[in-house]
Amino acid sequence: MFPRIRLAVLLAIAALALAACDSSSLVSDASIEPTTISPNADGDTDVASIAYTINRPSYVSIYFVDEMGEKHYFRRERRRSDRDYNVLWGGVIDGHVLPDGEYTWVIEASDEQGNTERAEGAITLIEADTNAPKFENFAVNPAIITPNQDGIDDRASITYWLTKEVNEVQVYLYDPTDPENARDSEIPGPYSPTRRYPLLEQEREVESTEPGFHYYDYDGGIDLGADPPQDGDYIVVVEARDFAGNHTVVTSTLTIDNGGKPRADIVQGEVTMLDPGDGDLNIPIGGALVFTATIENYGNVPIRTAGPWPGTEYRSDQNYNTLAYDHGDESWFEQSGTWRFALNFQSNFGQDFPFRYAVGRRQDLRCEMIDGREQCFLDPGERGLVYGTIIWTGVPPRNPFRIWGGLLHEDVAVFNNFADVQEIEILDPEQ
Repeated sequence: MFPRIRLAVLLAIAALALAACDSSSLVSDASIEPTTISPNADGDTDVASIAYTINRPSYVSIYFVDEMGEKHYFRRERRRSDRDYNVLWGGVIDGHVLPDGEYTWVIEASDEQGNTERAEGAITLIEADTNAPKFENFAVNPAIITPNQDGIDDRASITYWLTKEVNEVQVYLYDPTDPENARDSEIPGPYSPTRRYPLLEQEREVESTEPGFHYYDYDGGIDLGADPPQDGDYIVVVEARDFAGNHTVVTSTLTIDNGGKPRADIVQGEVTMLDPGDGDLNIPIGGALVFTATIENYGNVPIRTAGPWPGTEYRSDQNYNTLAYDHGDESWFEQSGTWRFALNFQSNFGQDFPFRYAVGRRQDLRCEMIDGREQCFLDPGERGLVYGTIIWTGVPPRNPFRIWGGLLHEDVAVFNNFADVQEIEILDPEQ
C-alpha cells in the first residue's frame, strides 16, 4: 500500500507544479533603462536597454504609445522562446526617430492558447534628431539602357544631392520579379531584396556619406568584362541611414534591353591580300592592294558599325579621317562603340589602323533610324563580307614591310590584332 500511496502523492505534487508553471505570467521582469533618452547620435544617452523575460513560448510585440494614443511598433508578433531578452532601442520606428515627448512603452506577449499579457512603463524622448536625410533632385537618366558597348545608351547616370552627413549609403538595382527577392525579411517593406546589383559611386572629392552632389555611372558591368543583368525592368534603390538611425529610401525604375558582352571575330583569322594585276604582293607605285575578309558576330547582342563601306578605295596617304572629310560623311570618323575592320602596316607612322571599313555590306547588316541618324548593326549569328582597295602612292620608309588586319571596337579594344600578317613590297619603276 505504501508504494501506491507514495506514487499518488508524487503525481499530485507534479500536477500542482505543472499547474503553477502554466499559471505563471507570460512576460516578467520587464524594464527600460534609462527612462529618458536623447536619440541624436551625440554619444550621451542615445539608446535605452529593453529587458524582459518570456516564461512560455509566445508571440511578442514591443511598441510605444504617444500622447495622442497612436501605437508605434518596434517589434510586432515575433515568435520568442522562453528565456531572458535584452535589446537596444534608439528611438527609431520604421526608419525614423520619434519626436520629443512622453511615451508609454508596452511589451505584449500572447501564447498558443490565446492568453495575452503585457508589461508597460514610461519613457521620455528629448533633443531627438528627427531630421532625416533627403535625396534632392534624384534622377535616373536615361530610363532605358542597352549595355552592349555599341555607344548608344550604354549607360545610365544616377544622380542626387544628399542633404546631410550620414552613416551609410547604399545604391543598387534589384529585379522585383525575382523569386529570391520575394522571401520574408526581418526588415518589412519592398527595400530589402535578397539579390541585389550594387553600384559604385564615381570617385570625387565628396565622399559617398557626405552632403553634396553624388554621381553613379552604371553600365551593367560591361566595362569590367562582365555580362550585365538579364534584360528586364529593375528598381533603382538609393538608401541612407544617418547616425541617429533615420533611414531614407528613394526609388526609380531602369529598363535593361539588348544587354550583353559583344563578341565578334575575323573568320578563321584570314585576310586575303593581293595585287590584282599579277596576284602577288609586289606592288608598283600607283598599283593596288585588294583585300577581303569575313566578320562573324558570335555573341548574343548586335554590334554597331559604320562606313567607310566595303569596296571603298583609299590612297596610301589617306586615312579614315581624311576620307570622311573628302566624302563629307561624319559617320566615318571614329565613334565610341563602333566596330570596324581595318588594316595596319609596319611603316605606318601616322594614324593607327588608317584603312577602316564597316564590318559588312549593307545587305549583311540591319540598318534603322535612331534619334534621327541611321545606325547599322551586324546581328548575332550573322556574317559580314569586307573588301576594299588601297592605291600605293609612294614607297614607305620601310620596304618591304608587313601588313595585317584587325577587328576594332573603337574606344574599347582591338580584337584579332595582327590577323594574317603578310609582307608586301612597293616597287619604284625608276629605281
